[in-house]
Amino acid sequence: MSKPFRGMSKPQMTRLLPDIALIESSDAGAEEAHLSTNTYALLNSGRMLLLDTNVSTLLPFVRQLSDNGYSPSALVLSHRHVVGLGDAIGDLSTEFKIPVLLHPIDASHQQALISGIQFENPVGHPILGEFGFEALLFPGQTAGSIVLYTAKHGGVLLTGDSAMGTTADQAKAGLERMVRPPIETSVDDAELREQWLAFERPVATVLPFHGTGYIDRRAADIDSIMHPLMRPEPTHWDEIED
Repeated sequence: MSKPFRGMSKPQMTRLLPDIALIESSDAGAEEAHLSTNTYALLNSGRMLLLDTNVSTLLPFVRQLSDNGYSPSALVLSHRHVVGLGDAIGDLSTEFKIPVLLHPIDASHQQALISGIQFENPVGHPILGEFGFEALLFPGQTAGSIVLYTAKHGGVLLTGDSAMGTTADQAKAGLERMVRPPIETSVDDAELREQWLAFERPVATVLPFHGTGYIDRRAADIDSIMHPLMRPEPTHWDEIED
C-alpha cells in the first residue's frame, strides 16, 4: 500500500478509511516543500461526495471510482482558492452532471465569479446529510471557508485550508501537528484562531487540504496535534518549509 501525504506532484489515490479515499498530488510550490495537496472522495452506498477535487490530473481517479460503482453526487469546495487553482471543476460538473457546492460568501468573490459556475450552498445541503456529514462555516482563511464534520469513526474532520499538516519530511522526522496556514494566505488569522478555540467536537481523524493528516488516533493524540491551531502566534512560512 502506498504511503499517503507524500508531497509529490505525481498523483495517487489511497483508501484512508473504508468510506474515505484520499486523492492527492502536489502543486509546484507545495512540492518544493514536500507538502501534499489533498482532495477526498467520501463513499456511501454506491455514491461518492468529492471534496476539493479541482485539477485535471485527479480526474482519472474519479473515473476509476465511478467505474468501480461509486456514482458522483456533488463536488464540495472548502474555500474559493480551490476554484482559482483548479482547471477541472467545470469538467467534473458537466461530465457527471453534479452540483458544485461553495459557501455563498466565497461564491460572491471575484475569484469564484470568474469561473461562471452556479454554486450551491454546502451549509445544510441535503446531499451532505445523505453522507452523514455537515458543512460548518469556518471563516478566517477566507471569509467563506468551511470544514466538513461527521461523528462517524469517532469523529472525522476535513479542515480544508483552515488547518495545515506537516510536510512529508517533517512527518518522517516525527513531528505531529496541525497549524493555521501562513498568515500571508489568510484574510483574518485572528478570526480563524477564534474558530479553532470554539471548536469542541470529538475528533479521531483530521484531514487537511495541505500536509499530513491523522487517521483514527486517540483523543489525547488529536488534542496534542491540534493544539497549535489555537496558539496566539501566527504561522510563518519558515515553519512549513523547515
